[in-house]
Amino acid sequence: MLLNTKRFGDIEISDDRIITFKEGIPGFEHLRSFIVILLDQTKPFFWLQSVEEDISLPVISPFDVNADYSPMIDDSIFDELGIEKEDDLLVLNVAIIPDDMTKMTVNLVAPILINVAKNLGKQIIIEGGEYQMRYLVYDTVMKLIKEV
Repeated sequence: MLLNTKRFGDIEISDDRIITFKEGIPGFEHLRSFIVILLDQTKPFFWLQSVEEDISLPVISPFDVNADYSPMIDDSIFDELGIEKEDDLLVLNVAIIPDDMTKMTVNLVAPILINVAKNLGKQIIIEGGEYQMRYLVYDTVMKLIKEV
């Protein structure tokens, strides 16, 4: 399948790369099919690109910006996604990258969980106030970029 995007140009994708979000993503509930794009020039950020519309979200591994990130997730979520082993789980969080990059944040309250073996995804909300919705990450990201 050829996917035409403004941000990445034309991308040839195979059906086995498409991740299904049965409930969509909050704010984009009407979109159910996405791919994850990793570009060398945007590391450590990935992109969650819709297959249905030309919408892409910058995402990052929460473990890259907060080594202690360990939210409590109900086992029913893992069952719903069919996750059988830890290696099947990819955790990403949406980043906000404003014009003033020093104000870059990551939403640690709403991780995106992806079963990479079954291409199923779900964004959840972490209750309890342990994590911030606008977690400042500029300094951490700049260190990561220097390491790449």
